[in-house]
Formats: sequence, C-alpha cells, structure tokens
Amino acid sequence: MHSTPPAPSSPRGVPLKTRSTRWQLSLLAGLSLAFAAGCSDDPDPDPDPNPPPTTPTYEATIKRTAHGIPHITGKDFGSLGYGQGYAFAKDHVCILADQIIKIKGQRAEYLGQGAGQLYAASDFAYRVLDLPAKAQASFSKQSPDLQALLKGYAAGFNRYVKETPAASLPKPCTNAAWVKPITAEDLLAYHISVGLAASSYQLILAIAAATPPTTTGGGVGVPAPGSFKIQRPDVSQVGSNGWAVGKDKSEGGRGMVVANPHFPWEGELKLWESQLTVPGQLNIYGVGLLGVPAVLIGFNENVAWTHTFSSGQRMTLYRLPLVDGKPTTYKYDGAERAMTPHEIQISVKLPEGSLTQVKRTMYTSHYGPVITIPGSLDWTKQFAYTFRDANLDNTVLDEQFLRMDRAKSLAEFKQAYADVSGIPWVNTMAADKDGNVWYTDATPTPNLKPEAIQAWRAGVAGGDLQVAGVFNANGLVLLDGSSSQNEWQNDPESKWPGIIPFSKVPKLDRTDFVFNANDSYWLANPNQKLTGYSPMHGLEDVGQSPRTRMNAELLMEVREDGASGANGKFNRTELENAILSNRSLTAELLRDAVVQRCEGKTVINVNTGTATKPVDISQGCTVLKNWDGRFNTDSVGAIVWREFAATAPGGTHTTGGTLYAVPFDKANPLTTPNTLAPAPATGDDPVLNRLGLAVDVLNRAGIALNKPLGEVQYAPRVAGEKIPIHGGIAVDGTANVVSFGTFRSSSEEAAPSASQGNLFNSRTGLSSTGYVINNGSSFIMAMEFTDQGPKARAVLTYSESSDPASPFFADQTRLFSKKEWRDIAYTDAEVTTAKIEEVTISGD
Repeated sequence: MHSTPPAPSSPRGVPLKTRSTRWQLSLLAGLSLAFAAGCSDDPDPDPDPNPPPTTPTYEATIKRTAHGIPHITGKDFGSLGYGQGYAFAKDHVCILADQIIKIKGQRAEYLGQGAGQLYAASDFAYRVLDLPAKAQASFSKQSPDLQALLKGYAAGFNRYVKETPAASLPKPCTNAAWVKPITAEDLLAYHISVGLAASSYQLILAIAAATPPTTTGGGVGVPAPGSFKIQRPDVSQVGSNGWAVGKDKSEGGRGMVVANPHFPWEGELKLWESQLTVPGQLNIYGVGLLGVPAVLIGFNENVAWTHTFSSGQRMTLYRLPLVDGKPTTYKYDGAERAMTPHEIQISVKLPEGSLTQVKRTMYTSHYGPVITIPGSLDWTKQFAYTFRDANLDNTVLDEQFLRMDRAKSLAEFKQAYADVSGIPWVNTMAADKDGNVWYTDATPTPNLKPEAIQAWRAGVAGGDLQVAGVFNANGLVLLDGSSSQNEWQNDPESKWPGIIPFSKVPKLDRTDFVFNANDSYWLANPNQKLTGYSPMHGLEDVGQSPRTRMNAELLMEVREDGASGANGKFNRTELENAILSNRSLTAELLRDAVVQRCEGKTVINVNTGTATKPVDISQGCTVLKNWDGRFNTDSVGAIVWREFAATAPGGTHTTGGTLYAVPFDKANPLTTPNTLAPAPATGDDPVLNRLGLAVDVLNRAGIALNKPLGEVQYAPRVAGEKIPIHGGIAVDGTANVVSFGTFRSSSEEAAPSASQGNLFNSRTGLSSTGYVINNGSSFIMAMEFTDQGPKARAVLTYSESSDPASPFFADQTRLFSKKEWRDIAYTDAEVTTAKIEEVTISGD
C-alpha cells in the first residue's frame, strides 16, 4: 500500500501545514503589493485563489517488512529523521515521552512523587546534572547533517503525537498528559543521558540521597529508608558477546560479524531495528538505542560492527575529608574548598491532583555531584563523597554513530573514533568486506597519573578497606579527593579534558578474529594479547568469566563436531548455531566428575549454613547424568546444574577457589581454572553438599528436578502466556545469556516491568514461578559480506514494538523461543519482496 496520510488539522478542520503556508504567502504578497502601490495607480489584482503548492521541508518513505521492521528513506538527513521519528513513535511513543520528562526533572509534576519518592528524587538529581543546558549550549556545534537529523526526528515524533488523540495512544500511556511534542534540543539532552548509562545514570538516586549530616532527611525528593538502591547492574544485566571474523576464519574469505548484546528487554535501554537510507549518502541497517536517530550495531555495504559493554571506568569516585564543623567544606591540597550549593525547586503532583512546589539544596564539588550510598559511602561529619563523569561532557555521541554509519571503509570507520571520540561505554568489534577485523575499547576513560593509579592499587590490595570494598562490591574506583595528584590529566591529543586520547586506547587489527564478552580488552584475540594499558580501561592477567572462555572455545576449536567444523572456518549457518548452541562451559569442565562423585548416593546431610538437613540427591544425580549439557528449552537437568554451580562462592569460576583442583594461571587464561577438586580424605564432600543444596532449593521452590528448562524459564511478555526461553546465566558459562534484571529508568507508567514472585535464590533468579526472563540476549545477528553484498539473519528477542496491541509486540520473542532466525532485507529488491506496508509522509 502506498499512501500519504493527511496533514494534522486545526480545530477548524483546516490542515495546519496548508493554513501556515497560505498565511505566509498572503503576507509576502501583501508586502509586495504595498510596494507596487507606491509606484502605480493600478488597482490591486485579485489574489490567486489557488496559490501553487510549496515543497514540504521533509519527505520520507517508510516500508515495513515482516515483523514490523521499518526501512526508512529520506531525500536528505532532515527527511530521514522525520521518517524515523514518526515510525519510532508508533512503536515506542510512551517510553521516549517519559524519558524526556525524566531528563527535564518533570516526572513528579505528572506522576507524583513515586513509590519511595522515586520520581521526585530523580527530578532533583537530573536538575543537578542539567542536561538540557548542555544540549542547548552544544546544539549549534553539531554538524549540519546531524542538526537536520535531530530536527527532523523531533518533527516526525511530534506529527505522530499531534495526529494521535490522547485516548488512542497505546498502553500504558493512553490519555497521558506527559506525552507531548518535543524539540531537537530535548532529543540531544536525552542522548547525553543515554551516554551516562555506565556512570551518572547508575548514581541518580545516590545524588538524590546526598544531604549534609546536619540536615534531616525523609522529605519529598530524598529516597525513603529501605527504598534506596544504587542502579549498578551486575554482569548479567549489561553483558554481550561480540565477534568479528576475518578472511582467515571465514569460508567466504570476507568479513563476518556476530552481534549478541545482553541488555534489558523492558524500558528505555531496549534497541529498535531499522534500515536508514539517504540516497547516495547513507544506507545502514541495524539497531539503535530507543530515541537515538542512528544505528548503534549493524552494517552498511562496506563495514559491519557490534559492541559489548566495557569493563573499564567511565567515572571515578572521590572521598572528601571535611573541615571540622563545616559539612559542606572539604580539604584540598591543604586548603579549604567550599561545595557549590544549588537551590532546586520541582513541582510535585499530590494525590488529589493539585501541584505543590518543593525546594531542596543540592551540592556539587569541583569534581561533580555529591552522592550518598547508604551503608557504604555515607555523608558524615568527617567525609563526603563525589564523582567525576567522563560522559557528562560527551555531547558528540550522535555524531560518533552517524560517522560510523556513513563509513565507506574500515579506515573511515576507525577515523570516526579518532576524530570524534564519542562512543560512550562499549567495546567495538568490526569487520569489512575484504575480511579485515578490528577491536577497540575507545570509550571515554579517566586519564590518571601513574602515582594515582599506584595509590589506588595499594588501596584495593588491602591498604584501604573502603577503597577495596567499593571496588570489590561495585567495580568502582574510589580516590582521595583532597589531593590534586588524583585529578584527571589533560592530554593535548584528547578530544576533551581529562580522558585518555584515542592514540593510547587498546586496539587491535587482525585477519582471523577479535571478540569480547565483557572481560577486559586483554584477550580480544588470545594469540596477540593487549597489555600495558591503564587499569581504568580494565584489568590484565586476571581470571576470565566462564562466558568469555566459552566464546573463545567456540571461536578457536577446530574439530569435526566443533563450532566451525574440521576446517576451522565459519559459514553463516555455523555462526548462528554457535552463538545459540547454549553449551555450558562449567558443565563441560565439571559435570562428568560431579556425576561420578554422586552416583550411588541417596540421602546425605546437607549443611545450609544455618542448619543441617537430610536431602535425597539420587534423582538430581540421575538427571545430571542424562542431561545433554545444554541450556535449551528441552534440556532436562539444566536447572539442577545451574543451582549446583551457583553454590560456589562468587569468583571461584574465575580464580579456582575450592571448586577446582587447578587454579587460574595467567599464562593459560582460557583453560584455567579446571578439573573438579577431589573429595577430602575425611569428612563431608563439599561437592555432594552443593548438589544437596541445589536439590533442596528446587524442592522448596516446588519445581520438579526433571523439568525441562523451557517449563521453568520463560518470558511473561504477554499476559497469561509463558513463552519458553533458552539460555543460561553467568555461572552456567553459556554464550547466550538471559536473566531477570532491574537496570532501567523508565517509569512504570511508560513501561511496566515484570515481577519475579517469591525469590528462593537471588544469585540464579529462582523464584516460586521459576526463572522469569526480562533481560539478556536482545538483537542477535549473524552477517557476512559476500560477492553479492551483505547477507544477514537476525532476531530481536523482545520484538519491535512496545505496544501490547501491536502484532509486533511478541512475535519475535516466540521466534527466539524456537531458535528461529529471520532474513534481513537490505537491498531494494529484498525490501520490495518482503514489504508488508508502505507509506510516504511529508511535512514541515
């Protein structure tokens, strides 16, 4: 179908664009005639009753293919943005509208103070960050194409909002007053906030909780006791696998990419799939962050790439020794330095609907906002805590993505990193059509003096229990804020102050492969280790996660039944099968030995830590013996292995601990630790005790040991339907990861979240309803360059739309459940063949 929707109408029913155009023409005509009247006595001619139509500012064509994927073509970048904004709003209007009021600090005005004063607290914190001011100051500095793209996107989004009556908006924002037009500057401010996902985004409530010790808390805007949490995700919530395969390991002799980001299935951190085209200037396919008018992970005719969340630091925390009797003044290089107060007022909607104004004084140091993490980093009379964020000044995130999307070669792709340095928090794995591959962790990273790094390392090693505790618990770097030695250093090559320049970040060129699975840059290719970089980028010579080791095994094994077969070279089908093989590294290392130990055993006394109880482990042993070693939906035994593996103390899967006989060896990082630790000569066998704990927790949850994984692990995306989900978690050591996560900032009014039920094991997510999945593998893509151009298949696990009434709300979730991939339509001919809908829109 090819049609042009009508322009939005005014209250009188006249198309708004037409009224505006005619008014402008009449005014100009009047001025022209007035000038002519001074020179002639001829009577004014009658105005033309049918003035010629004007060319609209924007014109875009949106072709949707199967599963609702939009392929958007604009005559220029403004038009492309217009088409994107309009198409995106149809899929996710509620989420973006909510994010705009979030970054403006207006949620409490529309939604009330929120449970635990969450929305009011968020408003105060975002007012301190003042992202709209940063966007306003930097908008004119963006490239002309990007300015046009943002303006067009806002106009397209606004067109959808104006055309859609409030009562016809999708759930959950039907009749919501906060769904309203936005500006290009609003978009840019939101994009700056997206760049804070590895830094300030995680500390929003910590900013809101910060009050001087002389101030009584508990007022509106300060998180209530018990409601506070730091939004620091664990590795299962922001993971990813990324592979770039070069000509040496590709059957076709060209580049290949596997994308497998692990991100939330709910809220604003989801991904939206599309193809974006400006003839002669851009033709990119992939996924972007919601509301960001560019592709984050994808391919064009020349280059393909993917990302994984970086393990490096985007911020540093600072401990500020306070001056006696002055809780807002700290010591710095032997002098006193006052914090800067910020008087902030927000509007809060009261239960009966009226608004009240609430004021608070918030504080910043010269580093950045002051924070409080209760029980860890409390603002006392002796100390306060603050942080500096590398991405708070990153206003070029959009420019970075656009330059990458437009790259005509791998060299141009790399140059985008060197010129812009705007990639916010990810590693990059890229391949080109000639079979070259490239890795980098080029995210904005604090540039510290060697002396500062040495002092921090000493603290982590035990010299400072708080420094060690903050790093071990949250992966955060805490420095002494009273010394200028710990300031970020300016390098003349850096694109903005205080960050490590691109010339000094980890990067690697190969023709076989590069990969990452959220450990550091160190083993991007184990045959050429990257060493000698700042620990702010990540750590070297440390144990690797079971998932990293499984990724490496899949990429490097060469055998008949291996992932790439006997020739060690991948075709695209082998890539697809490998990334969703659901092989378990921990099971491949230990399962046979565990079964050997438990066979013939029945009831054993299990030490739960608080008591000893008898548990029959015989059935658990039997299902492990018969288990296929995978985490597929039909795998029986997977749930027993997961609960068993999770009984090992945290970190033992990377260091060895008491679980393995052979500990981690940095000379053999991908094969150690290994081998099940032997049973003690006397006393209870820890392995049998762990199996007993696994059996006991499943019994208490009311889940039969012989249940296949798909009957226990599911997505509750559709009300009343449990969609079976395959995949593992961190302790399983699968490449494909799924989990339950809370890493999001969308309001419940914009994106309701799933609930787990009564939790029996917080480490595995086992609840009374099983393993509830709302996080993990998201956009899964396997692509290759061929002589005929790029060819790819993919699946977007949570589907394209957030509208529960849309046919594209859960269709791909069901595909993922069955490990079914879909073809990506990229060429004009492919899109035309696969097209299910076409619409051309124009406007100003």
